[in-house]
Amino acid sequence: MKAFFEDVLELLYKGNSQGNPEHENQVEELLIKNGLKYVAQPNGTQNSPDFHVYYKDDVISLECKSSKETFPTYNGGLPKKGVIYIFSSARYNETTMYFAEDVVSDVDRKWLDETVVRLNEVLTEQQQIKPDDENNRGFDYYIRNMYTQSGPGKKDYFKHEDRERCEQNVLNTAW
Repeated sequence: MKAFFEDVLELLYKGNSQGNPEHENQVEELLIKNGLKYVAQPNGTQNSPDFHVYYKDDVISLECKSSKETFPTYNGGLPKKGVIYIFSSARYNETTMYFAEDVVSDVDRKWLDETVVRLNEVLTEQQQIKPDDENNRGFDYYIRNMYTQSGPGKKDYFKHEDRERCEQNVLNTAW
């Protein structure tokens, strides 16, 4: 397993686009090269993780992210606890990896979860006082969660002060 993750850190940038998952294909090739048993897309192509790897008595979840930038986009879902993220950046032509817990603390996760609940409560209140649909078009509003990162030195996963620690956490995990 450690040899697989060491190989991951040697990967150069490959993108992931709809219908052309080059980065995922790279990772899959390394799984095969290292003789690991896995299932691709165990929850479907639009849901995390991209791979379940079966090693000894454990199931290791891997999610592949790629970006032209120095940070991944998580869209409507926070990094999932217990998942190892393999992130490839075009800007550096490099790959890094980390556990979700190493980039989103439990304190931050709790605050973000509470924020989502409160915003949905406001939306529910507003929908209850919505005026009649005068034009009979059915316009309404829904909240789409979008998680972003900001701040100098915080978004660059390759220059971040915790990059080595995050990678070592993955490499040093005893499976």
